[in-house]
Amino acid sequence: MKTLAIIVYSLTSLVPISLHSNSRMGSANQEKTHKSAYKERISYFVQFGIVAKDHKNFERKYGVEVHYQNCVISKYLSEKAKENNQRVAKKLTQRFGNSWKKDLGFLPYGV
Repeated sequence: MKTLAIIVYSLTSLVPISLHSNSRMGSANQEKTHKSAYKERISYFVQFGIVAKDHKNFERKYGVEVHYQNCVISKYLSEKAKENNQRVAKKLTQRFGNSWKKDLGFLPYGV
């Protein structure tokens, strides 16, 4: 009798779980898209390598984050990072002069 109850419970609970999972998945995808769009609006430098440093003070002062990525990069990623970093560096230089370079402590990739 217990086995039958477990089987019936398992079978009836599978449908709602799978339907609920799909609806949650759509919501998760929308949230991921929203987060990606948000990240694209935030200024950040892209650095390649396995050593990541803490740049919280720089981020608070200048509003620019530093995102570290894998040291193995493609030509496409390299070009995109270089374009991005040059754009961000230009904005910082226009707004703060060269003081941001000293505060960051390194020249971003492609700058």
